Amino acid sequence: MNKELLVQSHRPYPLPDMNWMMTQEWHHTLFVHWPVPLSSLKEHVPRELQIDTFEGCAWIGIVPFQVKNTRGRFTPLIPGVSSYLEVNVRTYVKYGGRTGVYFFSLDANHLLAVLGAKAVFGLNYKQANIRFEEQNHFEMTSTRVQASAGIAKVELRYIPETQVFFAEPGTLEHWLTERYCLWTKRGSKLIRGDIHHTRWELQRAQAEISQEMLIPFLHQEYLTQQPLLHYTKYKKAFFWPPKLEK
Repeated sequence: MNKELLVQSHRPYPLPDMNWMMTQEWHHTLFVHWPVPLSSLKEHVPRELQIDTFEGCAWIGIVPFQVKNTRGRFTPLIPGVSSYLEVNVRTYVKYGGRTGVYFFSLDANHLLAVLGAKAVFGLNYKQANIRFEEQNHFEMTSTRVQASAGIAKVELRYIPETQVFFAEPGTLEHWLTERYCLWTKRGSKLIRGDIHHTRWELQRAQAEISQEMLIPFLHQEYLTQQPLLHYTKYKKAFFWPPKLEK
């Protein structure tokens, strides 16, 4: 059994009562978060979901990372398919007593990953040209490929600046990061995807960020304030089959 699955005391609810279907690793993850008015998100989130807030404020995040070693439960790694780069845009929601994540968009530089995630989870994946460089800092640039998908560009240069820590329950950092399911809509149906990983080993970070229309529905003035920045070097995650919500 994978050692990560033995660590469950941090979870707000139990693991699903079925086998996981996929695992992957996330490397050099950066969490970029801004507080935004609840009203700015409402019409862009499925009406079945309640936007989650922290002390009355909604939050939106840009999260870039490397994906590595993706594989199914009973399948080996496939060279050229198991690793790619991703930049997602997300907010935080609640449904049926659970807290989780809602993705506005997910840009990836691997066509099969884009098509597979759309087919299995119905997530709003877009193909993008993404470049990642690791020096004494990390740099990622992403430009969406199809003009019909909307212009979307982001450039990030980031580096961790503190020691590793675990966010304490009740803090904003814990609220933003410790999420163990996602929701999406497939037609008129609300779908939940459960995930599992150990607690986030966070480091506060510095970053230079430039983005163009990555979040087109949001007044860009909200994104000119200094964001809250956190970095994680590595995390292994497990995914369960999508489940239709009642």
